[in-house]
Amino acid sequence: MKVGKLICLAVLFSAMSMSQIAGAVDGYKDLKFGMSKKQIISSNVCTLEKLESGQVGVEFYGCDDFMFGGAAVEAGMFFIDDKFLRFYIAPSVDVAIGLMNGLSKKYGSPSSSSTQKEFEAVDALPNREAFLAYDENTVLLKLFSDENYIQSAILLYTSPSYEVLLLKNQQESMSDDL
Repeated sequence: MKVGKLICLAVLFSAMSMSQIAGAVDGYKDLKFGMSKKQIISSNVCTLEKLESGQVGVEFYGCDDFMFGGAAVEAGMFFIDDKFLRFYIAPSVDVAIGLMNGLSKKYGSPSSSSTQKEFEAVDALPNREAFLAYDENTVLLKLFSDENYIQSAILLYTSPSYEVLLLKNQQESMSDDL
């Protein structure tokens, strides 16, 4: 059975056996949302390098030596106005079921998710994605398939203010052009 189908079954079980836990994440472990770039970089969680974010007003620092589940994986931190507001980890897709179980144990049932059909599409079709969101949609586990049907996963922790500040920066960058 492929990862997408296993996730669907696990979500159904999780929804039946867990209650929703209220709240929103405040970061990832000791990396708290609102910390400055300097504080995050000096934490030495991995070898951070400044990279292009692709978003107006967003600074991005990434690494490929973040330790997660006993393995070095890709990770990245997003900053707006010098504040840490989003963190992603790219674990092996092979641990997706374990991640989902761990997230459900920690945060309760998913606050939202893709449909069973969307999870199955990740297994069967190219260029698809599906997600499980927890803790008021501030923690996301996303599964992807690329053009060669190769699957990958990301775990994303986001401050509730990230989207608000992102939209504000986008609007300000276009205000003179409208």
